[in-house]
Amino acid sequence: MKWTANINYPQLAMFNFIVLGVFGVLLRYLQLYDLPLTNYQFILHAHSHFAFSGWMFFSIALLVFRIGIGEKLTPPFKSVLLFSLISAFGMLVSFSLQGYKPVSIGFSTLFVLVTFRFTYLVFKGDLLKQRLNATAYKLIRGGLILLCLSALGPFALGPLAAYGLKNTPYYQDAIYFYLHFQMNGFMLLAALGLLASTLPGRPLPGSARRWFMLFIYSTIPLYFIFTLWGNPGIGFWALAGIGSGLNLLSWLVLCVHFRRSWSGFSFLEKAALIALTIKCIFQVLICIPAIGEWTFLNRNLIIGYIHLLTLGIIMPLLIGQFTRNGLIRPCKITTAGNNLYIILVIIYLGLLFIQPFLALFSIFVPGYQFLLFFLCLSFLPVGILLLFKVKSDR
Repeated sequence: MKWTANINYPQLAMFNFIVLGVFGVLLRYLQLYDLPLTNYQFILHAHSHFAFSGWMFFSIALLVFRIGIGEKLTPPFKSVLLFSLISAFGMLVSFSLQGYKPVSIGFSTLFVLVTFRFTYLVFKGDLLKQRLNATAYKLIRGGLILLCLSALGPFALGPLAAYGLKNTPYYQDAIYFYLHFQMNGFMLLAALGLLASTLPGRPLPGSARRWFMLFIYSTIPLYFIFTLWGNPGIGFWALAGIGSGLNLLSWLVLCVHFRRSWSGFSFLEKAALIALTIKCIFQVLICIPAIGEWTFLNRNLIIGYIHLLTLGIIMPLLIGQFTRNGLIRPCKITTAGNNLYIILVIIYLGLLFIQPFLALFSIFVPGYQFLLFFLCLSFLPVGILLLFKVKSDR
């Protein structure tokens, strides 16, 4: 495949970021107006699957490969990126047109197989172990293990449907299993691992190492917060509380341990780490039954949590890594674009979180849906700017 030598993979990543933004705008548009021949749920599925495969997974894989083998990608690594693109755009089109049907399920299955191949290539021959400090390596390795674990979610859907459980909490819990171990598992840990790769390679002291491993392992019981929507019983609330509590506590301890590294982080990275702290606190609050039950009745709070994790944490960390790895040219315009991105995220998340609280007092933000639509539209210039600032990677 000689033609692959002319592909600019970082540029493709930023193009995918723009495509993702366009579908986000479309979703907000459909909240305001009707659009012929368009199904909101279909577009929602297309948007979320493309976010995972076309933007976040593709970007993480590209950055990991650059750390492991440098700028010259060999055929096995190129195949992972190319097939991830095929599955991403296949899902984008097929989900948009028909929702969950054989074609879209086929592309989803292809993406799962690509993630397995990616994990195998990273683990084979210790691709990263000799090039990363222990903190970064364990975060990325843990993320990859949870990436493979997430596949149990979609693979369980067929048997659950066959046993007549499609309209039960078990079916939704299987979907949330996939979402949790993709977002809180693979994407978050891998993005943090990439950030940790920029830290000095000093070994962690024993106490910090234990808290560090606890932060990674707490991702597993943290899954139970995604089962609380069905009010499953006190045992699940307790498991969710333990998982979220350990996740918050271990994160705060690590923040204290790595506080001296704070000055070396960029504005984007600092904003992402603050957002991560807010996310951990939010997870603990959800485990208080009264707050959790109210939260699951307010769609904007759930959407806010997901976007806090994706827009507020994972994306800034990835954009920061593109800059650190020399894939985006740093300049005043790029800095202004990054600052604008954070400002837009803060306003967008603020609107998502504040409206449910105001509604308790019968107060509603005027033109609320239009404001969300306008903010989504405002993300597109940031993506276009980053696209034009991408360096050649051939």
